[in-house]
This record gives sequence, structure tokens and C-alpha cells, in this order.
Amino acid sequence: MSIVARASPVKLAYVDVSGGHTEHPHRGATDENGNFGYVHDETALAKSPPPFEFKDESEKAALCKKGDPNYKMLTEKVFVDLTNHEAAEKRAEHGLAQRKRVKIFCLVYTIEKFHDRIPPIRDTWGKNCDGFMVASTKTDAKLGTVNIPHEGPEEYNNIWQKVRAMWSYVYDNYYEKYDYFHIGGDDLYLIVENLRLYLESEEIQLASNGGYSLPDGSEESQTPLFLGRRFAEGGDRDRMFISGGSGYTMNKATLKTLVVDGFPNCFPHMKTFSEDVMVATCLRKMDIIPYDTKDEARGERYMPFQPGHHLTYTPPKNPKDDWYSNYSVDCLWGIDHSAAKSVAFHYIKEDLMRRMHAILYHYC
Repeated sequence: MSIVARASPVKLAYVDVSGGHTEHPHRGATDENGNFGYVHDETALAKSPPPFEFKDESEKAALCKKGDPNYKMLTEKVFVDLTNHEAAEKRAEHGLAQRKRVKIFCLVYTIEKFHDRIPPIRDTWGKNCDGFMVASTKTDAKLGTVNIPHEGPEEYNNIWQKVRAMWSYVYDNYYEKYDYFHIGGDDLYLIVENLRLYLESEEIQLASNGGYSLPDGSEESQTPLFLGRRFAEGGDRDRMFISGGSGYTMNKATLKTLVVDGFPNCFPHMKTFSEDVMVATCLRKMDIIPYDTKDEARGERYMPFQPGHHLTYTPPKNPKDDWYSNYSVDCLWGIDHSAAKSVAFHYIKEDLMRRMHAILYHYC
């Protein structure tokens, strides 16, 4: 809890910093006709979730094939905690829970030419989020993509400006409706049930309340939490950031601090691809440090690579000889690396995304 104690509590009341939506990063989004002022219905996917179905028997055979490292990690270690998830759902449904279930807003970023990557997300994990939106370069209401213009060109080397505009849009339109906000790219696979249970755990509830007592729901302020896979930049543990690959999760206090206090003063016009480092740098200036999200067995919950990679990766004798082992913080390796109730994986394209979903949710 020493990390939590460094950050000052943040008042939860919404503060309007949009400035009338006349300048970046608060210009907002455009509709399908290019008109500003568009507000995406982030609940549409959860209200009308598409079923997950195999295209045919040959796809089922391919997706359910056994024996490779991805299959091994997803059947021998990582699982979706459906038992506790369903129990929590029943308690909430019958009014037996002390608190309402946390509401999670999921934000994915992409560009128009990669819109074919979005249907697999919608068919698998996206529909499990309470709110879901894809920030892109073209608005398509049916697909859930939203054009959010930003300062500078639309290119990889300017993702920092894209992210500034995305988070500003989320804060301006959805801040008061959700408890936690997760962001990742279009090759992210998020196990939402595990994430929700983790965020509802006593550990995280306590941390969000300063580490002193559990919140009761009446709090007017909150301790910022910045959750994800911690990396030490260049091996320097004084420069921790959260890997953007599997994404990061922020509570309301962190999102508000980032948008209201961070963006206006922290590299507001810089052009760079390293948005994950930039977000961490801005939050660090306000004493918000990445939280250690390992489980009780020291397994990592947020995975920057595919499941099989984490199973088979072996660091060199000198960890500094490989960037990944050099950046990693107090990790176990092999099957012990990933938490049983892992939250997120990266570099998951369509076939593997559907395969992971089929295995984890027992379609195979």
C-alpha cells in the first residue's frame, strides 16, 4: 500500500474542462457525416450481444486443436472464474450484495483500414464490458467505431495525441457512469469476468480508499489507481510505466486527474508513439505510480504477449541482454508467470482471439 499512500485523494465530482469543445483534445467526435457533437451509445453492444458461433466444423477443429503452448497455458493454468462471477451476478440480482458490481468501460483504438479486426472483439470479449467503444478514424455506429480527431497527423508516431483525445472524450461523456476504464489496441484480448472480480476484490477496494478501510459507497473522494503490467523503463524502477500492449485500467480518480490536471500541462503538443510511457510520466508527476497487480502466487495478471509466449519464454542469464527481462519487475517465468485468473493478453489477432474464447469459455 506504500504506492497508494503516495497519491493524494481526488474529489470525485465531475469538473467540466471541455472549454466548449472548440480545441484539442476536447473537440469531441464526429458522426458518420462528419459533424462534430456525436456521442456514441457505449451500451449498445452489451444490450445486443452477438452470439459466439463456429463458422463451420473445420473452424471448430482448428480452434480446438490441442497440444501447442497457447492451448497448454489456457487449459493448464489460465481460466475464467465463471463460478465466482455467476455467484456475484446472482447476489447483485437478488439484492444480496453489499455493493453494486463495478461498471467497466472498455476502450479500443484502431484506424479505418483495420476495422476488420473489430468484429472478432465484439463477438468475444467486447460484449462483456458494461460500456464499449472503438476509437478510430471513421464513425460506424453498427461497428461501434468513433472518429475522434486529434492534434497532428493520424500516424503511429502520434499515438500520444490520439490517446489524449480519446481519454478526453471518455471523460467528457462517460466519466460519471462508470467505475473503471480500460484501454488497449485492436489486438487485445480482455477476460472481463476476471477483471471485474479483481476490481471488486478487498485488495483493490481497500487500495481505492487509501488503504485504511473498505469503501461503503458514500465516499466523495477516491485514491487514484493505475493498474496493469508494470515495466521498468530501461530497467530503472524509478521510471515505472504500464505496458500499453495488454492495456491499463484506471479508476475514476486517475482518469479525472489525467484529463483535468495532466493533459493541459504535461507534454500537450508532443508527437510520439510511446503513449504508455507518456501516460505514466504524467501521472508520476502527480505521485500516481503503477500498482503491482500480481496475484498471491506472484503471477502477472496483465500479459504483454500471447499465452504461449509466456509459457515458453526463458530470460537470458544476464537479464539486461533482452529488453523484456530487463524491463520486467520481479517476475516468475514459465507456467508460473501468468496468474490463473489473468486479465489481459496482447498480440491476439482474429484466429487466436476466437480460439482463446472457444477454449476459455468451454466451446471446445
